[in-house]
Amino acid sequence: MRPTWRSIWTEVNARLGDADAQYALAEAWRQGLDGKAVDLSTAVYWYRRSAKAGHLAAQTMLAFLLANGLGTQPNPRAAVAWYRRAARMGDVGAQNNLGYMYEKGFGVPKDESKAALWYRLAALQHSATAQMNLAVLLLEGRGVARDETEAVLWLRRSAAQGHAPAQARLGLCLRDGTGCAADPVEAFRWLSRAAQRGNRDAMTALAQIYEQGAGAATDEVEAADWSQRAAMLRQAVAGAGAADPAQRL
Repeated sequence: MRPTWRSIWTEVNARLGDADAQYALAEAWRQGLDGKAVDLSTAVYWYRRSAKAGHLAAQTMLAFLLANGLGTQPNPRAAVAWYRRAARMGDVGAQNNLGYMYEKGFGVPKDESKAALWYRLAALQHSATAQMNLAVLLLEGRGVARDETEAVLWLRRSAAQGHAPAQARLGLCLRDGTGCAADPVEAFRWLSRAAQRGNRDAMTALAQIYEQGAGAATDEVEAADWSQRAAMLRQAVAGAGAADPAQRL
């Protein structure tokens, strides 16, 4: 594919120092757009130039690539510095990811209280992933006082945005009466949504529901089907290896 006039103009402006154009050019190299082959090292170069000029999205993406060693050598400490810079300026993705770095102690000393702080800031900006992450800390009392009721409130907000892990965790809370009154029927609804979106925990729980008939009619065929799906997904995940701790959330 030949480059368009728009892509040529973007590159000209990027070379002239326009931060937005530099970010757009980096995105094109990262995703293979506008006639370009995917080239992460070139993308990193342009993200870095844009990030140094103060472009928040470029700072967050540069941090992600540095954390995961994509297009560059892994440098989690530098990733944390860029995440922090963007997070302090209000970038919701950077806030969530910085929280994750603190939670896991990746590129920075582990500090779950700081993780909870950054998750909360991102959650208040309606990040479904941050809402889920904050809920988990609240459920487990890590970095914050344990508060199952508040955790369920955040799970509901995240689940309503279609976040499958939150839908699954909310379903389990409703099944067990954790932080809310037990409601097998509503639990079944949320677990079904999460299972349909490929969440393994929801698949396993759904199989148990169909086996026991709690929240739905007993159905041995459905129970076996969801149990098999969960097992196949477990094998696929095991074969792929552990996820990178710096994976963007």
